[in-house]
Amino acid sequence: MLPETMETARGMAMGLGARASATSTSGLAYNPAGLSIGRHYHVESAFVYEPQNARFSSGGALIDSYSGPVNMGVSFRYVHGNGENGHGGYDGRVALGLPLGDYFAIGATGRYVSFWREGQEGANPYAEHVTFDAAVRVSPLPGFHIAALGYNLVDVGSSLAPLQVGGSISYTIDNVFTLAFDGLADLGTFRDIDGNIRPEALFGGAAELFTGEVPIRAGWMFDTGRDLHYLTAGGGWMNQEVGVDVAVRQQITGPTLDTWLLASFRYFIH
Repeated sequence: MLPETMETARGMAMGLGARASATSTSGLAYNPAGLSIGRHYHVESAFVYEPQNARFSSGGALIDSYSGPVNMGVSFRYVHGNGENGHGGYDGRVALGLPLGDYFAIGATGRYVSFWREGQEGANPYAEHVTFDAAVRVSPLPGFHIAALGYNLVDVGSSLAPLQVGGSISYTIDNVFTLAFDGLADLGTFRDIDGNIRPEALFGGAAELFTGEVPIRAGWMFDTGRDLHYLTAGGGWMNQEVGVDVAVRQQITGPTLDTWLLASFRYFIH
């Protein structure tokens, strides 16, 4: 998966299938227009570990879509690399979401990214820049969401934070069962032999089931540029005050079968 990606437990567990229905901290990570879905005041901390790469990241987020007409979220994440290969760095972001009636919302996320490659030679080993994401969400029916998405819309000149555009669709039945699909075009990572941008795609789907206080999630993702498939899964427990979520993403094709593990804790303020 792309190195700059800020993940939540729900997002990781759903592969590429979380964006149209993303709310709360997942809205901050993937779709700022989704901050207006529901009324939330959440504080979350998360920890990610990649055992094959001996790399971990940690961070926290605060979401307020409860206090006023404009929804807001802030977060910070730090990636600690192994010093030999892969990447390290940090990402800070501020997101705003504005609902325009009951069926339409827009959002934008300002970001400061500072990532670097470790033990690797090649072009653009650093990504240090201010950039932003943007999103539009349409909800023509209750539980049915369609989103248009853009990430890193200010070019940072590095595949560590590439330009991506795409869309997402999801349908939730009775606030219990969700089916979703995302598709993104990567317009900044890959180049042909002449040095021209070669667009590639990331796409996938997911399902989510709430059984009382326990969510169960599973998804799939395919990266055409790297020719990699991933399976994802996760679950958790939550009540009116706290929530605990875990997720795993397993690469199932390619020379190395990397694993990502994520755990997060949320506190709900009412």
